Amino acid sequence: MRSPLSALRRLVAAAFLVTAALPAPAADDGQAVLHLLDYVAVEYPQFVVGGKVVNESEYAEQVEFSANAQALIAKLPDHPRRAMLVQQAQALADAIKARADGAKVSATANALKLALIEVYGLQVAPRKVAPLADAATLYQSRCATCHGETGRGDGPAAAGLAPKPSNFRDASRQARRSVYGLYGTISMGVEGTSMVAFTDLDDAQRWALAFLVSGFVSDDPQRNAGAALWTSGKGRDWFKSTADVVLTTPQEATARGGGDAAAVLAYLRSNPAASQSTGNSPLDVSIQTLSQSFAAYKDGNAKRAYDLAVSAYLEGFELAEAKLDSVDRALRPRIEAAMLDYRNQVKANAPLATVEALHTELQRQLHEAKDRLAGGEVSPQAQFVSSFIIIVREGLEAILVLAGMAAFLRRTGRSEGLKWLHGGWIGALALGALTWWIATVLIEVSGAQREVTEGITALLASVTLLYVGFWLHSKSAGQRWSAFIKSQVSGALGRGTLWGLAVISFLAVYREVFETVLFYEALIAQGGATAVVSGFAAGCAVLVVLALLIVRFSAKLPIGVFFAVSSVLLALMAVVFAGQGVAALQAAGKLPSSPVSFPSVPLLGIYPNLQGLVLQLLLLVLIVGAYVHTSRAAARTA
Repeated sequence: MRSPLSALRRLVAAAFLVTAALPAPAADDGQAVLHLLDYVAVEYPQFVVGGKVVNESEYAEQVEFSANAQALIAKLPDHPRRAMLVQQAQALADAIKARADGAKVSATANALKLALIEVYGLQVAPRKVAPLADAATLYQSRCATCHGETGRGDGPAAAGLAPKPSNFRDASRQARRSVYGLYGTISMGVEGTSMVAFTDLDDAQRWALAFLVSGFVSDDPQRNAGAALWTSGKGRDWFKSTADVVLTTPQEATARGGGDAAAVLAYLRSNPAASQSTGNSPLDVSIQTLSQSFAAYKDGNAKRAYDLAVSAYLEGFELAEAKLDSVDRALRPRIEAAMLDYRNQVKANAPLATVEALHTELQRQLHEAKDRLAGGEVSPQAQFVSSFIIIVREGLEAILVLAGMAAFLRRTGRSEGLKWLHGGWIGALALGALTWWIATVLIEVSGAQREVTEGITALLASVTLLYVGFWLHSKSAGQRWSAFIKSQVSGALGRGTLWGLAVISFLAVYREVFETVLFYEALIAQGGATAVVSGFAAGCAVLVVLALLIVRFSAKLPIGVFFAVSSVLLALMAVVFAGQGVAALQAAGKLPSSPVSFPSVPLLGIYPNLQGLVLQLLLLVLIVGAYVHTSRAAARTA
């Protein structure tokens, strides 16, 4: 087999270049503005008291920070409410120049911060928080030198620093500090001070440090009181989401619900696991993001509304599908269809009343799904079944391709090619694990990026499998097979063939790995790990048995029949991958999707949309035509 390697290598390189070029969600100008506003809200009241400047240099810094925030807001992406944000930033700058009361400036800065988060949908809640026990060790090794072992700003190095390190036990100052503000300081540092950015720590560690430090201002009696209130159900209206927990200051909590609210906040800060269970499930993410999408549409920003609608599916609902399937399999496709309809209407700039009706119904269905999943953790049996289905569903296609190619190598006496085949899928697993690690530790890979990667890889795999399938079919006739054997009798397979095997193996596996890992991450987060691991192990065992049966069955076929069956199988897999590739790119919002009345069979790459079905139909026509042509040619030369 002569593999078209030059073209194939260019295609593979293009896939990874496209993936690498996708914009990473940023701690960008928007996040920088939030950091500046938080700093102003906390620090300004210390340096301007009763209309008089206490510290001229620090006051000058507040003036500078407010001006920088205004300039950065003016450079943010175009939005109908951006001008309003700029006006709010100007009002903040004017208040600081007028040496307004500290409470007024703090309130203005915080109001602007919340408006900025709402308008641009900025991510402010942690995806993951490291254990606070680990954060305590990290604090002693990284922070205690300046801030002191107990956080009072009296560490060994504090005497030689100007300004002095923060005293995290200062109740009046810490009452104005949020966990998010502490996280921003840890992540970005503070210019002009000894506080550097802890960029060498991963995101989970920085969040853990922020939660730990935020707890220095509270005590055990307050936290215990908050735990009792939270357990009894009180405080759920005050802190509806993780974002509420990390954005709320003790001062704001007290204003919201008195001492009880402050106690609940103290408890949630000391227990990030309880905090993360608050409005942070995949379905909560969908509900909140869809609300932001509709708000953007009402503001006239259809593009942002569409992008948020895509995120509502990829970053939220898709990660809850396996769990929802275990309790209500009929509800999942209804919600999927409703989300697609909503996206299409937003993209088409439909009348506001139409979009609003779809949004209302979709929110109702998502809350219905949330209610179906309510009542604590999903049962171990359901977790097992969900885990089992995920690995079998995602692995079966790759197993069919790999097992078929392995059988081909053994049947042709070319076992030396097996190491290339195995090298391809092992490399795909390794790269998939590395991609996941990078996505969770170094950068945040969005659901859209994940789907684009899967879609491009699936389409490349489809092209490759079509080529291999046609080649196998051309060798299915006895005379052609004999000629092929003679051409290869001198030794090992050619390098082009070997590289082709490795590429096929790699593409068949890599497209599944990263998405599968994310599904399992979401599944474990929603319940115990034991049943998930058991389901995964059982699914892997089933896949191994299927692979052995395929190889053993194929070994008993006559060589001509084996080549014919293998060629048909690979061609059909190409059709399956083509449908799945189109569906993935549609989910990422990169291709249009026109729903049609047609059965959905995801395992076969069949989805009820016009674009995918037309492509699959064209491929089937091409395959049938090519097979008829090569069969007639073989008959004429027989």
